Amino acid sequence: MKKTALIFCGLLLAPAAALAGPTCSPGRDNARILSAASPSAIHRSWQGGKQLGYGWSLQVERSTRDAAGTEYYVGDLYDPNGQLATRKIFAVESEWDCGP
Repeated sequence: MKKTALIFCGLLLAPAAALAGPTCSPGRDNARILSAASPSAIHRSWQGGKQLGYGWSLQVERSTRDAAGTEYYVGDLYDPNGQLATRKIFAVESEWDCGP
């Protein structure tokens, strides 16, 4: 009976894991945190010269493109301690490294 319960739990959790996108880190020290799919739409929490360090991470939910064809990631930003810092940000894809 326990084996059946474990298999069932695994089946329930598998779709949730499959929906999560990659976790990315800044590929450069001047990666921008945006509020919309526009390179000039700096998020209000990240205006005034605030910059990310390399310890930050982005949990990608989806991607989108603007009219010029620039690709953006959309997701949640986490600080170096793993705490949620800013929800639903946009980030220029070329400014982030998302691993293999």
